[in-house]
Amino acid sequence: MTRIRNIVVIAALALLAVPATSMASAKFGAKLTPDVQPSNANTPHSCDMPEETTGPCTRVLMDAYGRPDQPTAPKKGKIKRIRLIAGAPGTFQLQIVKANAATQQAKLVRNGPVFSYQGQEYTDPETDPETYKIESFKVNVPVKKGQSLAIKSSSTSMLRCSSGGPNQLIFSPPLSLGNPFQTATDTDGCWLLLEAVMK
Repeated sequence: MTRIRNIVVIAALALLAVPATSMASAKFGAKLTPDVQPSNANTPHSCDMPEETTGPCTRVLMDAYGRPDQPTAPKKGKIKRIRLIAGAPGTFQLQIVKANAATQQAKLVRNGPVFSYQGQEYTDPETDPETYKIESFKVNVPVKKGQSLAIKSSSTSMLRCSSGGPNQLIFSPPLSLGNPFQTATDTDGCWLLLEAVMK
């Protein structure tokens, strides 16, 4: 009887563990911590070049800063929080895309909310600690495994510009719902400092 009772208890505990595992949070996109600097991004970058005026574009996160193994959603679920680090104030619309790094093509699958962010409050660098503000926003955006984060904006300072290569795909004009896969009009070597927390 004792053995049967132990088996029943173990089975019950296993069943209780299943919902907890399925509800565990996951993150993808940039790995953001207070020591991640939005370098060379005190002035927002337009879709063409820094300090130029242009229309909106879509920027697709292709290489995740600090999390190179997880640039895309690891599972199907919902994004519950968007986190970012920016150098200066700005506004963007969250977009979810299917992207192909090999062909540098992407297709918009969902438009998300519009966010306004504050950026950093730079004062005296000799007295301030080397930490940077992480801004966080609650959302409820469905996403499927393998889909990527993107933003639609005219300019952004959510960037860490200290590398090279196609860390972002840029689409100008921005990606629109209902259109097929499109080829990027440009690439950017700056990392997009954008992170998704999903359940």
